[in-house]
Amino acid sequence: MFNHQDIKWIRNVKRDKGKEWAYFDDDSEEMILNWSSNFKKRPTHAMLPEVGDIIVVYQKINITNEVHFTHLVTPIDNIERDCIKTNPSHRWGRKVKILSRTKQLFKPEEFNLTSVNQGHTYRINSIDDNAEPESIQKIIWNLFKPYFKEGISEKYFFELTDILNDDLDDAESDEGKLKLALHMVRERSRKLVAQKKASVRNPKCECCKFDFSNTYPNLGDGFIECHHRIPINKGERITKLEDLALVCANCHRMLHRKNNQNEYYTVEELKQIIINE
Repeated sequence: MFNHQDIKWIRNVKRDKGKEWAYFDDDSEEMILNWSSNFKKRPTHAMLPEVGDIIVVYQKINITNEVHFTHLVTPIDNIERDCIKTNPSHRWGRKVKILSRTKQLFKPEEFNLTSVNQGHTYRINSIDDNAEPESIQKIIWNLFKPYFKEGISEKYFFELTDILNDDLDDAESDEGKLKLALHMVRERSRKLVAQKKASVRNPKCECCKFDFSNTYPNLGDGFIECHHRIPINKGERITKLEDLALVCANCHRMLHRKNNQNEYYTVEELKQIIINE
């Protein structure tokens, strides 16, 4: 079982000097994560993470000139692979399971990646000297939570706490645990979310009518988040396009907060709150 505390490491990757996305060639569940051939002494930095540790992968893409958090991966064995025949410049490889992968996450402003940008393997607390490691882990876990990979086998079920739905500063709350089973992962189908977003040419938040394209010309064109109207904890079901709502990030967070009756607001209820204010 994985949770936010398993996020232990972070490393920078690039492909063709940042001209292309790295490690997005296919949609497989596993991949070989490579380290530089400059490492002469073995074991190399590829062997620092232990099986069960989660590694955050980030990369800077030239076309956007932005830093993206792109992968959460975990080693599946303790074998250091020599990949010199297939990847001479990044000889050393480690087979990892892809837990989450996306091109949608920009680096949070509070994280400083200057000291962890050499392609080595760094402790996760290196990106913010002023924050507690667990605070960093929770922020990253919540960033990746909508993108956990579809179709992960039963061996890789995730143990999630209510930090996925509550404010990050509620660090002392203990409201029970949920197991994110395989059918729950499938309800968060990336394909269905993509279809929902593509169904609207110029999406606006269904709650507050916020328009990313107007506020962020060019950058915000077509951008929106997708919310499941029926909470995941309601159990197994078939999710249809009409079960999804297109909302801004702020409203999405509010939809995942509980009211005084310990229930989540519906899109319609949150919309009415905004109107009444």
